[in-house]
Amino acid sequence: MIRTRREPPKRRTLDDIFATPDELGLLNVAPSKSSAPSADQRLVATLQGIEIFVTAHGREPREDAKGLNEATLAVQLAALRNDPAKAEGLADRDTLGLLEVSADNSEDTACHDRPAKNSGASRGAGSATLEATPSKPEKVAVSPDSVTSLDDIWESDTLGLLSGDDESVESIFDLTHVPESSEREMPEEIAHRAHCDDFYRFESLFDQVREELREGDAETVPFQMESQIEEGDMFVLNGMLCIADQVGEESVGAGRKFNPRLRVVFDNGTESNLLLRSLARALYKDETGRRILRRDNTFDVMQGITHHDKRTGLIYILRSLSQDPALRGIRNLYKIGYTEKELDQRLAGAERQQTYLEAPVQVATSFECYNLDPRRFERLVHAMLYHQRVNVLLHSRDGSTYRPREWFDVELDTARDIVWRIVDGSITQYRMDNTTGRLVGKR
Repeated sequence: MIRTRREPPKRRTLDDIFATPDELGLLNVAPSKSSAPSADQRLVATLQGIEIFVTAHGREPREDAKGLNEATLAVQLAALRNDPAKAEGLADRDTLGLLEVSADNSEDTACHDRPAKNSGASRGAGSATLEATPSKPEKVAVSPDSVTSLDDIWESDTLGLLSGDDESVESIFDLTHVPESSEREMPEEIAHRAHCDDFYRFESLFDQVREELREGDAETVPFQMESQIEEGDMFVLNGMLCIADQVGEESVGAGRKFNPRLRVVFDNGTESNLLLRSLARALYKDETGRRILRRDNTFDVMQGITHHDKRTGLIYILRSLSQDPALRGIRNLYKIGYTEKELDQRLAGAERQQTYLEAPVQVATSFECYNLDPRRFERLVHAMLYHQRVNVLLHSRDGSTYRPREWFDVELDTARDIVWRIVDGSITQYRMDNTTGRLVGKR
């Protein structure tokens, strides 16, 4: 068996590449030439632009002209006349003799009233005028490649546009067509953070939303449209929950877009009077800014319930299904109570709780509470039914004894009537008739 040993390829260097004949001429690259005009070329172009205007209009450009182009040409002409070095350098290019006229008389002298440039008298007069005009220190042209500081920029100002020493030359720092910031329409009030005095109205709402987010009953989505901000909308801004509690009716500030002022309440106990578009801009800028989508509240809207109508709890009326001999003779045995949880959760395991007489119960009716203190509401109900309270001693399954405190011998219609009278505030006009066990009006 014959084996051949191949030598590894030799790595070529740049010298080897350039030493190889370049048959296609790929390495013959001409050095690039700068296309930027030189300082002298810019001066000649400036003078030619002025001459074109004078030839077309029969007069020199005026600084007070309405047209920006004409005013710019007038400034450039004045700058060339006030610089003897530039005027002398452009003498061969000055076919109309524009640089031979004093700057003081340039506004009153027309092109066709002046002798031609080749006239000796004109040339002499022009020379005398230039000698009488005070000359400024000659500026040396600076190459763009050598500009390393602001001083270099000032020195390269061949047309004097950066200088405001000469009243006839308008500086680029003089804003004539830009309105001052004070002239712009601004909001009358700037948004600020302050302590929220009625934060107690929102605290449980924020707790409820956090629980919904943890349980998956609510979700967060990226903020997209500012037009979607309405009263009751909730957001996550800078890591805090916030709610648009109120939206104004009138737009604030300039612009066509609706931009009312909001009342935004944060979960740290503060509030702000942000503009709608300011809140939207803050949500756009915040990488963690989100809109909170809660459960469908269509039914609440149909009932006129908003985030102001905070559900604080549930008042319920239960009927006992106990077979205890001590309770079997009570015909209308009802319990009136309160819960902040869902009623099904509250009644779970009723057979093991003394609160429910250690027996099954049946829900007779229930009332959701909004903008009320349910505990105080429950106490009012118990006060009205004080004399209807059941007073029996029961034996518990564990061998102990107890007396039920929230069970009453009252007709269901009377219990309902008491609840509704407390809700509408008319309960003060009624009393319980302990003989009939019914609600009657006060005389």
